[in-house]
Amino acid sequence: MHAFTIALLILAAAWYGAGVRRLWARAGAGRGVTPWHAASFTAGMLVLAGTALAPFDALLWSHMVQHELLMVVAAPLLVLGRPMVALARIVPLRLPRALGEPLIAWALHAAAICAWHVPSVFVAATASEPLHFAQHASFLASALLFWWMVFARRDLSALIALFGTMLYTGALGALMTFSRAPWYAGYALADQTLAGLVMWIPAGLAYPAAALYIGSRWLARSPA
Repeated sequence: MHAFTIALLILAAAWYGAGVRRLWARAGAGRGVTPWHAASFTAGMLVLAGTALAPFDALLWSHMVQHELLMVVAAPLLVLGRPMVALARIVPLRLPRALGEPLIAWALHAAAICAWHVPSVFVAATASEPLHFAQHASFLASALLFWWMVFARRDLSALIALFGTMLYTGALGALMTFSRAPWYAGYALADQTLAGLVMWIPAGLAYPAAALYIGSRWLARSPA
């Protein structure tokens, strides 16, 4: 699956680059997609490539780091790069309006996270390359949709979605941390405890950080 993953990464990077070049050729350099946006997308692609291709599967906590890098680092960086603006210059793209609704975006992301952490489903994914790829793809796709909704709306509903995601991911991480028995066959309890801490604390900081960003934008737009 690594060859397929590499091909997808190259295609996405090439598509974005071609879209930005075409956009700037017609509208002027920095219009529509600024250098800052392009840098954010590039950083997101580097994180995504490193996360998707590096071996993270030996321990449960490292596996959790991989998942969180996909969902709370790579995904928001990619969304902040304004990929839809660039990609639409190559092929017209328009997401269904319903996917931008806060409840739907939140629910799809929550379903992906919660479903893949069911012990039997998680263990099955570690034993099957196609299932493992599907796990990562659903994490990334639902996270992209979630962060796209958050940054596009930047309103009270986005803040509620961030708060709700912080609550259930934090609760899941805490349950893993304080469990007295391993949830996943083949992984030690101490490994699970550390994995829960990764999900609960450092990964959970992304959501209040995004809320602070949205709040700062509100303040910047308010009259002095």
